[in-house]
Amino acid sequence: MEDLGVVKYALGIRITQNKENISLIQDKFIQQILTEFSTNQIRLPSAPLPCNYKELKISGDNIADPPPFNYRRAVGLLQYIVQCTQPDLAFATSFLSQFLEDPKDFNYKSITHTLKYLSGARNFTLSLGEYF
Repeated sequence: MEDLGVVKYALGIRITQNKENISLIQDKFIQQILTEFSTNQIRLPSAPLPCNYKELKISGDNIADPPPFNYRRAVGLLQYIVQCTQPDLAFATSFLSQFLEDPKDFNYKSITHTLKYLSGARNFTLSLGEYF
């Protein structure tokens, strides 16, 4: 076996470390996702879900035809990001995953909102301090 040195990038996660902490960031991976789903926006929301997401859930019954993108893939990619570096998206991703079977128009609007939020949060870093 050969020592390859300190890991700097693995599974879409950039890893930086010093004596006190390890930092994990997925900025390049998130940028690829945003490009795939065409959500590079100028105006960024301040929350992962729209404020009226409960009302949308009750009133939304229009089927998105044709679907603007693969809803399941978008939710799956968000779940991976939540597991690795963005725990702030956990509730939004959980909510969005409830509609994987039959996404409606409001689901596409909600996930687009979440992706726009992610655009502004792509440089967030998960930092593991000295007690890791």
